[in-house]
This record gives sequence, C-alpha cells and structure tokens, in this order.
Amino acid sequence: MKTFFYNLPENRLRAGWRILIFAALFWGLSALIFVIKPLFGDLSKREFLHYYRIVIVSVLAIAATLAVILSRKRLDKQSVVSLGLRVDKQAWKDLLFGFALSGMMAVFFLLLLLGLGLAEYQGFRFDQASLVNHKTYGFIKIMSTISVVSLTILFLEDVLVGYWEELVFRGYIFQNMVAGIGLRWAIGISCLLYGLIHVANPNASLLSSSIIMLFGFLRLYGYLSTQMLWLSMGMHIGWNFFQGPVFGFAASGHTQVTLVKLKLLGPNWLTGGAFGPEGSVLIIPMIILALVAMRWWVSKFVL
Repeated sequence: MKTFFYNLPENRLRAGWRILIFAALFWGLSALIFVIKPLFGDLSKREFLHYYRIVIVSVLAIAATLAVILSRKRLDKQSVVSLGLRVDKQAWKDLLFGFALSGMMAVFFLLLLLGLGLAEYQGFRFDQASLVNHKTYGFIKIMSTISVVSLTILFLEDVLVGYWEELVFRGYIFQNMVAGIGLRWAIGISCLLYGLIHVANPNASLLSSSIIMLFGFLRLYGYLSTQMLWLSMGMHIGWNFFQGPVFGFAASGHTQVTLVKLKLLGPNWLTGGAFGPEGSVLIIPMIILALVAMRWWVSKFVL
C-alpha cells in the first residue's frame, strides 16, 4: 500500500499525489481573497471580482508563489529554481522576446480583421490628465477612458496573471506530470486541462476552448525549448496586455476599458466575438507562425 502513495527509489510522494496536495494548498491560500473581501466595503461577490481585479490577481500570485515554494521543497524535494526560474541575462531576453512576439500576434490579428472588413476602428480613448471614472470603490477607480496610470495598472495585472499561471501550469503541474506519466501524455493532458479551465469563462465555446488548448501548447513549447519559464511568461503577459487593454479585444471572454475602441462586424468564429481572438479561427495560423518564430529564436539565441 505504501508504494501506491510513495515512490521509494525517489524517497518522495508519487507525482499525482504531489499535484493534488499542491492544488489543495494553492486553492486554500487563494481563498484569502474572500477573507479580505469585507475590507473593501459591502460588495456582492460579482462586484468584488469585477472592480478589484488587481487585488484578486495579487492574492492569486502570492498564493501560487507560496504553494509552489512549499510543494517544491517539501513534496518534490527539489529547488524552486529548478522549475525553470534561473534569473540571468538570457532570462530577460526570453521574457522580452516573448512579450514582443505576442504583441506582433495581436497587431497582425487586428490588421487582418481591419483588412478583411471584419472590424471597424472607432476611436482612441486616452486621457492624458488622469483617470476618468464613473464609479469608485475604495482606492480603485473604474475607468471609462485609458490614462498612463490606468494602463500601468492593467499592465501590472497582466504581469501577475502571466506570472502565476505559467508558474502553476507550465511550472509545477506540468513538470510533475512529466515525472509521473511521461512527456507525451503530460503535453496532451496539460493542453486539455488548460482548455477545460477556460470553458467556464464568459462567452466560451467549443471553438474557443480548442484554440485555448493550442495556446497551452504554444506556451509549453516555450518552456520545453528553453527549459525555462521566461519565454512562456513573456508571451502570456504580452498576449493578455496587447489583445485587451491596448487593441480593444475581449481577453478570454473578459472585457475591460481599452486604449483602442473597435466594432466587430463579422461572425464570432472569424472575429472571436465577445470571447476575443482566442475564439477566432484566424488566430490559428498566427499560432503556427509564432511557433516558427520561437524555434528560430531558440536556435539563434538560446542553444
């Protein structure tokens, strides 16, 4: 019975149990979101989740970091750095390249929609003075236009989301899956899991979930090709930032104030609709081109 739970040669719990304990620890720590919720006034759960996103993603990032540190040291009996978090000059290069590559994907997608008559540019919403708000909860102001301050806040949100999701999914969970069931199965299950997690997002569909799986593979490739998480993190941060706050698309079904105002004119399966570019078949060739670009980067500047 002991061998069902414990890997005797490795002197640690089996990978599946390590993942389950990590998941319980992560979500347990994440529950602090609702412990601190009363500090921000008498808000409904929906209002809190909408208006205090920066607080929520901060808690998730802290929870992910603590859960990974504890699980990696106590359960995996390895260093946290071994997940692919070595900080050096190459790390910064990979991070910036990933960020720029996702920016180019968003630019090409926007130009493609405009060129095909599937989107209409309706203006540039930038307020140089300050935040223009229509509702205020505590110290967070909800913007009706973009300013330097608000764009910075949105960027920080995307940094935190890109950090904790890559740390959790391509970091701890995927690498333990590889240790437990092998690389091929781990890739397939990891991509499927990533797609299923986004099924509950607003305006999700079978098409959007399938494309999210492709994005999962794109980021897995970023880790596998470099053995570091920085390239994947850079791509994740850049994609969320450029598709949402900058170019005016929904980000995985979530909408927020954006720099550019667009009107989508075509069917959802082409424009992405209310889900965003991840719900459009037109993003698929760009994912393939991004894989080619990543392979070039790794062969030229990493290997």
